[in-house]
Amino acid sequence: MLKERILNIDGFKKLDDFLFSDAERVNLKNVAGSLFSFIVAFLFEKLRDNVFVVVQDEEFGRKIADDINFIAGEDVVFEFIPDEDMLVDDIDVMKLKLSFEIFRGRKIFLTTAKHIQERILVSKEINSMSFRLRVGEKVDYDEFISYLISNGFEKKRYVEARGDYSIRGSIIDVFGFTGELPLRIEIFDNEVVSIREFDVFTQRSIRLLSEAIVVPKLNGTGFEAVEMYKMFSDSVCVIEDIELISREIDEGVFGEMKFKKFINVVRFATDEIYEDEIDFFAKRQPFFNSSMTLFSDEIYKLLKDGYEVFLLCEGEEQMSRMRELLEEILGFENVMMLRFYPRSLNFGFIGMRDKVAVLTEHEVFNRVKPRNFLKSRKFRGITLHELNMLKPGDYVVHIDFGIGRFAGLQRIKINGVEQEVVRLEYADDGVLYVNLNYINRIKKYRGEEGVVPKLNRLGSNEWEKLKEKTKDSIKKFARDLIWLYAKRSYVKGFKFSPDNILQKEMEASFIYEDTPDQRKATIEVKQDMESDKPMDRLICGDVGFGKTEVAIRASFKAVLDKKQVAVLVPTTILAHQHYKTFSERLKNYPVRIEVLSRLVPKGKQLKIIDDLAKGEVDIIIGTHRLLSNDVKFKDLGLLIIDEEHRFGVEAKEKLRKIKVNVDTLTLSATPIPRTLYFSLMGARDMSIINTPPPNRLPIITKIISIDSPKFKDIVKEAIYHEISRGGQVYFVVDKISEIELIAKFLREMIPDLRFDVVHGKMKPSAIEKVMLKFLDGKFDLLISTKIIEAGIDIPNVNTIFIYNAHTFGLAEIYQLRGRVGRSNRQAYAYLLIPPVEVIGTNAIRRLLAIEEFTELGSGLNLALKDMEIRGIGNLFGKEQTGFINSVGFDVYCRILEEAVAELKEQEFKDMFRDEKKMKKKFDAVVSVDISAFIPEYYVDSDSERFEFYQRLYETKDFETIDQIRDELEDRFGKLPEEVENLLCVSKIKFLAEKVGIQRVEISREAVRIVLIEGILNEVSFKTLIDVLSKSASVKFEKKGNELSLKFKGSSSAKQNMLRFLDILEELSGNFSYYEGNFTTYP
Repeated sequence: MLKERILNIDGFKKLDDFLFSDAERVNLKNVAGSLFSFIVAFLFEKLRDNVFVVVQDEEFGRKIADDINFIAGEDVVFEFIPDEDMLVDDIDVMKLKLSFEIFRGRKIFLTTAKHIQERILVSKEINSMSFRLRVGEKVDYDEFISYLISNGFEKKRYVEARGDYSIRGSIIDVFGFTGELPLRIEIFDNEVVSIREFDVFTQRSIRLLSEAIVVPKLNGTGFEAVEMYKMFSDSVCVIEDIELISREIDEGVFGEMKFKKFINVVRFATDEIYEDEIDFFAKRQPFFNSSMTLFSDEIYKLLKDGYEVFLLCEGEEQMSRMRELLEEILGFENVMMLRFYPRSLNFGFIGMRDKVAVLTEHEVFNRVKPRNFLKSRKFRGITLHELNMLKPGDYVVHIDFGIGRFAGLQRIKINGVEQEVVRLEYADDGVLYVNLNYINRIKKYRGEEGVVPKLNRLGSNEWEKLKEKTKDSIKKFARDLIWLYAKRSYVKGFKFSPDNILQKEMEASFIYEDTPDQRKATIEVKQDMESDKPMDRLICGDVGFGKTEVAIRASFKAVLDKKQVAVLVPTTILAHQHYKTFSERLKNYPVRIEVLSRLVPKGKQLKIIDDLAKGEVDIIIGTHRLLSNDVKFKDLGLLIIDEEHRFGVEAKEKLRKIKVNVDTLTLSATPIPRTLYFSLMGARDMSIINTPPPNRLPIITKIISIDSPKFKDIVKEAIYHEISRGGQVYFVVDKISEIELIAKFLREMIPDLRFDVVHGKMKPSAIEKVMLKFLDGKFDLLISTKIIEAGIDIPNVNTIFIYNAHTFGLAEIYQLRGRVGRSNRQAYAYLLIPPVEVIGTNAIRRLLAIEEFTELGSGLNLALKDMEIRGIGNLFGKEQTGFINSVGFDVYCRILEEAVAELKEQEFKDMFRDEKKMKKKFDAVVSVDISAFIPEYYVDSDSERFEFYQRLYETKDFETIDQIRDELEDRFGKLPEEVENLLCVSKIKFLAEKVGIQRVEISREAVRIVLIEGILNEVSFKTLIDVLSKSASVKFEKKGNELSLKFKGSSSAKQNMLRFLDILEELSGNFSYYEGNFTTYP
């Protein structure tokens, strides 16, 4: 509807006439906003051929490319806009991809003026050097391998980067230099059976192709290349204002430019270059400065004047919110006349002659529209998969035997049947072999980064004692938590009013799109505030994930009900940061916000305290000064505490007294594990914000060697670039002794640079003084040790250097990098390292992981677990961090789950009597007299086989087992019989647990099953007997909770296994052990 309406504008009819006329050139006037993108999309669809687009500005070009993809369909635009700091190799690959796409044809090619003279390969070179494959066609297997080798492809175990190839039986994986994804080619008997694109990270196929072209790296001499613009002499060219573009290209080039049709989009009023002119009579969307009043007035005026109004929003949530806001202001009938879209363009515009308006909601509120980033598939760093994968030599925790080392997998014979077991090594040369049935009792050891655990001794009771001690410690803090929760549930609190129009407008003006977690947290906080019980909610989440926004919304809600808000923070710096954030966010509303700290002059402090007592201050932000006896409130309705763990014992005691009757919201910047969240449900109200804002630009991260000839230039240019846009810079060092060295280096390089220094040995008051000056923009660059890692939030700092980055832990670098990229600006992180040969390739690969996981919350922090461990320590005391390091993160979470469950069932059973009781989980053991494992010749890595075993034996549904089957077949080819057997055993194990069978023994003679204790009195047992009794093909004998099944006509263990699986499938459709008293499903 939108597209059809815009393309119906009179200017498009004239443009259509031009395309099919003899005229070669035309001027387009009054082309505003994203109307430019509609024009390009229109040309592409009309011509069914290449369209060449040249714009002035890189940022505008990228936004226009996004808009064209939205209008014309995904993936029709090829952007040739290299980043300024792109490596030469990456630019060469980009040029090669451009040549390849021109060779393939039918695309929109977009670039900027400064790139149109780049030299690229002509199509015939691509054609002669590439290898074409088609499904069903013959191909010489050996010839294809020879082609890959002779063209510089490198053989690897798995394909991860361009130029890699790998062979596994009939499967050849190859990553060429022109596709976004690598190819998986299956060749059988010299015929191409299938071609699939696959994902580098998961190694899984994504989609089937009927044909593919493998292109090697073609650069250097010997290949014919021409200037880019010459490749489009038979195409239509759209230029964004030739007057301006011509200033950026070499003299004479403009005269050489020959195109089939030339379309000049005039941006500013200039003398006409050509006689032909088409006027689109459009103007940009007005500027509304986040005012819903101005915006609704404009919409009302447009509707009254007979305009068709399209309102484009970022997602269903924003669309729903905007519709609701406008209905309250304009009324239902007017809003019904608007056309809402849950997807947006970058720039709104109004077609004055054709009476059509396209308005973008994100521009109304000055919100950043997220870029549709194309994920780069290159990957040279250590992957998340590798970080989580268990490798021989790694520390592991066995829930029953403690901490040992993984020593790989070993093949052994049990009753003459070959099986695979896990070998673990313990202290004093102890060795433990673990049957695959118990593989889920083994976890990779995860403690704080850098902590080396102590190996346990087999046969001693030290591990059991440590687990008990850990459980006792957990119960102590959990008991206090539950007791406090119970006490508060009997107290009456203030019941806040539901949201009004002002609340909705304020929330809609948030410059980022809400994440699902943030949305959920906001709803939970409001529900708490609107109830008659005093709120006591904890919000946990990484820095920059939007906790403060939730706090601001809660504060505004309280103020609208004439209540006062106190925001308590641990440091003066944080107080002033929050003051700035709250003031900026609520500047359009009559809310008085003040800050109270020791930096505020005495006289002003007394005035603020007096006004607070009179009720003239709505929101007060301050340090522990707020807890002083002279600070009184007229009507305190909401207390917000940031980083409570950083307050002293005395302050915490005062807080405990205030919190009893006042709604309290506590914020914590360290995330906590989901396990902990679910365990404490009903004992503590918590909201977790684990998803980062979607609109945030990824932090461009670069590794720079200090011996690089360009090292000084890169550092100098990066600092100048940040300062020139009014920003500031962090320069982090790993040792205090290096500060003077860096200061001298910076002084010599940039004499006029304003900088200061902070480190851990300075007095807190001195650190505070420097940080506040930096926060107020009094100097440009801060040299610091890693003390800036936590709690510092200065949105104006968007460049960070980390000196000797290889000496920091991954979690530390992740946190340090998170200090930048906190605003709408592009942020940069430079990891400075000694020469590669000094620090080794493993250290480099770890840093490359940071470089390539550029997004906030990219998963790296979750893989490391370091921050979650800190989260537990901050929430429940540093003692808990010690226990985590002693038993490992996963075992700690398991003990925590058990401890809280025991408290709920034993000490607080009355309080939790209505909570659904979960039956205790058990692990079914399945032994079968046939080989069921993954052979080494099929998957040769012990680590990978272990991972597949673990996934299969821990599965909670059939779908996962089928997905693993598909993955194995996809990556490694046809399944061997042993793997088929293993998949069958996994299904039996899963179903046995579902119906209450603890042990299954399958032999050639019979199937023996042992039911869990207590099941004989349950409905399930009778159902089981009924199913077996009705089956004519099975005889069974019952002895206590054991059954022996014999199948008629079965002569092998495999046949018994398959027939028993059929019975289990029938049984599991009728009941599930974990549904309480076994539920019968219709």
